Amino acid sequence: MNRAMNLKPNISYTPETDTMAIEVRPWPKDTAAGERAVGGEDAGEDLVIHYAGDGEPWLWEIEHASRHPEHIAAALAELRRRLAIAAE
Repeated sequence: MNRAMNLKPNISYTPETDTMAIEVRPWPKDTAAGERAVGGEDAGEDLVIHYAGDGEPWLWEIEHASRHPEHIAAALAELRRRLAIAAE
């Protein structure tokens, strides 16, 4: 079965704050990994990458998104990369 068909990207945009959030993968189901610290890291101007408990990127948060098409393009490229891996 093609796992990529089961993945539905979650992309949200809040116009009031011009903030976009792009999940580059689903939240991991491994509860043991969830015990590790979960957090975010500044990865560029107005860009925070949030990590799940397994230490892997989970969500890209882009502040002032209308000013940062490069961040949106990079997040979507990461999402496409992960979907391609899941389809293998």
